[in-house]
Amino acid sequence: MSSMEERLAKLEYHMELLLKQIKMDRFPFDALVVQHNIGREEVRELMSICERLSIEMEKQKAEGFVTFAPLLTEFQQKLHHDLPLEKTIHAMKAQGMYESLMDAFLKLLIKKK
Repeated sequence: MSSMEERLAKLEYHMELLLKQIKMDRFPFDALVVQHNIGREEVRELMSICERLSIEMEKQKAEGFVTFAPLLTEFQQKLHHDLPLEKTIHAMKAQGMYESLMDAFLKLLIKKK
């Protein structure tokens, strides 16, 4: 194994150890990102999607919409393929991220079950 591969393997091991110490109840989304090896740019894209969908949801609420299934579908389609949908929504809500949007998504997921 080359020196670079050894250093990378050690960093990955250290990340695993640090992940165990993250307070999962306080930072569940951050932990999910680390667990699934999601990069900074992918997280930025997800935040941008959530911002746009939040604005769209507020517009739709003002127009009298009560269900937001198309927004959930779009979120699911654009979500990084390594992030599980329901777990991501729960983690983002628990971490206080886009709470209104995540609440609406959770209601839709409960109805599907």
